[in-house]
Amino acid sequence: MSIQNANALVQRLGPCRIALDRQAHADLARELALMGCETIDVSALSAAARNRGTTAGFLAWTQPDAGADFVQALRPFRQTDILVLQSAGQDRPALERTLFDAGWQRHPGGMAMGDYSSWTAEMMPGATLWQRAKGKDPSWLRKGVEADALIARYVAAANHVRPGDRILVDGQGSADGSAILMALSRGGSTVRVSKDRGQWNGGGETVDAGLSRLADHSIDLIVALEPAVPEDWIARLDDYARVLKHDGRIVIGWQQRADDPACPSDWASFSDAVSEYFLPEKRYVQFPVSPNPAGPHAIMAVEAEQAAATEWLIMVASANPLIGAAAAETYDNPAFPAARGPLPALVDFGAAYDNPWLYRSLVQMGERIDHEVKLARLAECVIEDSREDSADRGAAIAVLGYRVLEMRRADLAMAMLPLIQAYAGRHLAEDTPVHVRRWRISLAFLAGRLNELIEDRAAARRWYREAAEADWADFSPLLATKTIAASFYEARIHLADGDPQTALACFRHGADTALKAAAFPHEQQMGADGQPLPFYLQELAEVIDMGSQCANALAHFPLWQRDPGLFWRQVDIRRFGLASWARDLERENAQLRAA
Repeated sequence: MSIQNANALVQRLGPCRIALDRQAHADLARELALMGCETIDVSALSAAARNRGTTAGFLAWTQPDAGADFVQALRPFRQTDILVLQSAGQDRPALERTLFDAGWQRHPGGMAMGDYSSWTAEMMPGATLWQRAKGKDPSWLRKGVEADALIARYVAAANHVRPGDRILVDGQGSADGSAILMALSRGGSTVRVSKDRGQWNGGGETVDAGLSRLADHSIDLIVALEPAVPEDWIARLDDYARVLKHDGRIVIGWQQRADDPACPSDWASFSDAVSEYFLPEKRYVQFPVSPNPAGPHAIMAVEAEQAAATEWLIMVASANPLIGAAAAETYDNPAFPAARGPLPALVDFGAAYDNPWLYRSLVQMGERIDHEVKLARLAECVIEDSREDSADRGAAIAVLGYRVLEMRRADLAMAMLPLIQAYAGRHLAEDTPVHVRRWRISLAFLAGRLNELIEDRAAARRWYREAAEADWADFSPLLATKTIAASFYEARIHLADGDPQTALACFRHGADTALKAAAFPHEQQMGADGQPLPFYLQELAEVIDMGSQCANALAHFPLWQRDPGLFWRQVDIRRFGLASWARDLERENAQLRAA
């Protein structure tokens, strides 16, 4: 298990200096060295070595108790910043009491979403992460089992932090919550309500309980868990709606207390009130997973409308981006801020969309509204109200069209195809915006898929050919994924129709497109020197990977005459639908979890 253990350590700590008993853990030390870590024997620790950078310690404690011997074993690690403790089912309260007394506290990144059920009152998980405590302010990270539920709620909230987000943290344990959110996400900064001093030294801002110093629409994400409200909890929603951006999101929750007007008394009233301000997406339920109250607990996301018995009312909801239509000039994507300088066209959403607040809420996978019905309804509203030649409309048609494809609704596909034809069939002028060109290509490919759904194969071939021959370079070489996929999908139809020579030409066109995309001058597309777009090379690799499957088909094409199945097994068709496959799988998993 040394390889797995070393990998788990580096995943949590990054490449660093790790002190351990090298004689007892020789295999682990070797694997850590192969992962870029410097390993030193714990007996060689010194303050000078610690000053060279972050030093972590690894201690495997298998003895049955946490008495004087455990105190002695911890002592050499006083020189380290972080401690990884591998325990073996000993009494949790005794272990934690010794660790806290020795100046350690729970690491803010020490609990992942799937770890919560491993923290029981009697026992800790097999491996736990600790850091040196700073100062003497009260902290939830210096508490034992009574802190598990709170930490788990912040861990769940971290799943909703988007890159660069400015996060308002309001509520119980906000100082430690801020540390957890920043340790587990790519958020940009936090602002926390100052009533909770805490001990976090992460440099985040503080704000008064009334949020008066926060400008309107200046927060990307609000995490409000058991906030102490100045007036009443519904009035607090007014404050949150004022400071949240038009594409923002809120994770909000209270424990049910029917006799306390400062918090909602039941799920129905809570959901109704939140719905007046935001678009509910999902809820979290927190519950014991066994009859033993001291045993494991879990926190799980379910549909916002799903009934579930739980003491905690936690909801995730989004701002309505349609309200931001009149404030397009104030838009700034925190992941690609305008302050960095001129943005590459493919991420200059402020210039591309009439209402750029739609981009993260409607378009960006992984960030957009996580409720299929509300997402589809938002797309319908944009289609109804947007300009016919806008990027907004193209994006909305694509979102709604892919929803129809995922549901396999041939009847609705018949309604989507005229919308695509009207958008993609417009005259293409020299001044047609690049994001409109992007959506024309994407929609041509989607039209091919929808025509396959309704079994109009001739129309599918025409649309695939249009997408394959479109000029992706006007937007970005990353868009070549659509043109290559269109070539590949058209080739399948020709193979089934008994026209292998035309299929061969389609595969060749897909491979050629990938080579042209690879040879494209990428400097202006990738962003400023030193700050490249983080997704650029990854998506360019997808272009090459898809092209490689076309090349693979070309190389093995003689097998088609011998045995079509043998030929097809040489081609990795998952490369052309991995994202859709993942969404379908997640949808099935969600249905199973709900059941």
